[in-house]
Formats: sequence, structure tokens, C-alpha cells
Amino acid sequence: MEALGRHSATVGWDPGPRAQERLNALFKRYRTGVGDRLEPIVRQYNPSMLDGGQVEYRKMLELSAKMNVVGHACAEIGGFDYDERRHTIGSLFGACCFLADSFIDDFGEDATRDYLERLGTLLTEGWFDPKTDRERLFFVIAARLFAERDVLHPIVRQAVLQLYSAQKQDVELRSMRRDGRRLGRTELNMLKRCARNRSGHAILVLSAFLLPELRLDYLARMFWAGALIMYIDDHGDCWSDLESNRLTFMNQVSHPERTLRRLFHVHIGQLASGLPDGDGRDLLLAFLTRYYLTRIEKHRQQRARGASPWAIYE
Repeated sequence: MEALGRHSATVGWDPGPRAQERLNALFKRYRTGVGDRLEPIVRQYNPSMLDGGQVEYRKMLELSAKMNVVGHACAEIGGFDYDERRHTIGSLFGACCFLADSFIDDFGEDATRDYLERLGTLLTEGWFDPKTDRERLFFVIAARLFAERDVLHPIVRQAVLQLYSAQKQDVELRSMRRDGRRLGRTELNMLKRCARNRSGHAILVLSAFLLPELRLDYLARMFWAGALIMYIDDHGDCWSDLESNRLTFMNQVSHPERTLRRLFHVHIGQLASGLPDGDGRDLLLAFLTRYYLTRIEKHRQQRARGASPWAIYE
């Protein structure tokens, strides 16, 4: 793994070049594999996503590939192979996350609240009435994902409901506007906890679907890995989020890059010390390190180019 220079010191936890090479190989494999699993479903239920430049479809595949890499690490941490079934689960989960995030972020506040209300009905009553092809695609993918595991398993059920609760809180906090003043410590901590919970519980859902029997202390570490992913993401999207009037912890702190560097050290240290030595831990650390470095660069480029967001295929 390349040294992180002034961003971070790697002494004591750097998994080394072998983990970086393995990360490259797995990304290459999963970027192909997720398309094989998702393209037939998309073609059947939302074919317009495959028209033109396929920008949305490519973003969905990229997120699904990332979820497979994290899922692969999770399975190995638990002492299991990342087999074809888990590959399918990781692909479906990544597509679910992409579509759910788009309903929350891309179609206005009314559509966001309507989606969350109907998602709550799906989780409590098992009913979802899709209004568009995009929603139909989401429902079909979610149904196939839920069919892979017993969703009443305590770990799976609790993770799903906690993720839903975190999504609702994230939307509620968007009404908190700056109106020319700095946010107080209480408000900043609320934004920080919301970011932690939204992505932390998302990775818990992934881990629970892949490996319901994963040890609870390892699940706790996967939660912290998810939290770090959200802090990194929010820093990378800082300028586009501000343009959309969306407040996040990372776009409200006084020194965001310094804050992210500190969070990175703390979370990586917890993962390095709390997970068992082996390929799974090394793969997760390599992924998080690359994610951190590429989003630091995205933040700088986005500031120079303007606020328009774009996907990083990296």
C-alpha cells in the first residue's frame, strides 16, 4: 500500500502492498460480476436506466462493487468464504442502497417523505405500492434480497429497522438551516451521530445478510467501518451538499480535513486492534484507506470545479 504522506501515518496497521494488489483484483472481478447479476433485473423492470450513457446504471454498479468488496472482507473476518450466494447478496444490497439513496436525495422533499412513509409500510406490513419503474425495480431487488435470509432473525431485523430509523433522522435534520450562524456543539454532535448511524447501520445490514452468525464484537467493528465510510463520503460531497442546502457534520466543522484525518486514525485503529489478523481485516483496511485518499482528492477537485457532484470510479 502506498504511504499516506501527511494525511496519515500507516505504522502499526498498514496491511502492505499485497492487500492493495488484492483489492485491485477484487474490484476488477466485482465490477464485472455485479453487472451480470443486476443487468437482467434492470432490463426487465426499469429498462430506461440502460438508455443513453447509462450514468445512473454505472453508479449503481460501482456502489454494488464496493459493497461486494466490503462484504468479501466481512465474510473472511468471520472465517467464511465469499461464495456465489454472498456475491449475489452484496450485489442486491448495493443496488438497494443506490436506489434508496436516490429516492431520499434526488427528487425533492415531498418525494423523500413519501418514500420513507411507504418504506415504513413495507417494513411493518410487507406492502409496497410502486408508482414508477424505478420504484418497481427497487421493490423487486429488495424482495430478492429479503428472500436470501430470514428477515426475522434478530440481528437482521434489528439492523434493517435501525437503518430505517437513521434514514428518517437524516431527512429530519435537513430542516436545520444555518441562517447565518454557526451551529452549536449539540447540533454538530447530532449531525455526527446521524452520519455514524446511517452508514454504520447500512454496513450492519450488509454484514447481517451475509453472515448472521458473525460475532457481535466483530459486528461492532463493522459498524465503525460503516461510520467512517459516511464521514469520508460526506467530506467528498461537501460542496455539492452545501449547494443543495444539505447540512452534514463534515460540511459544518471548522477544519474538515483535519477532523476527517483524526476520525480516520481513530476508526482505523479500532479496526486494526479489534478484528482478527488475516486477509479479511487487511482487505477492509486497504479499502478504507483508498476510499479516504480518493475522497480527500475529490473534495479538493470539487471545490475547484464547482459544486456539481460526480461519481469516482476508483
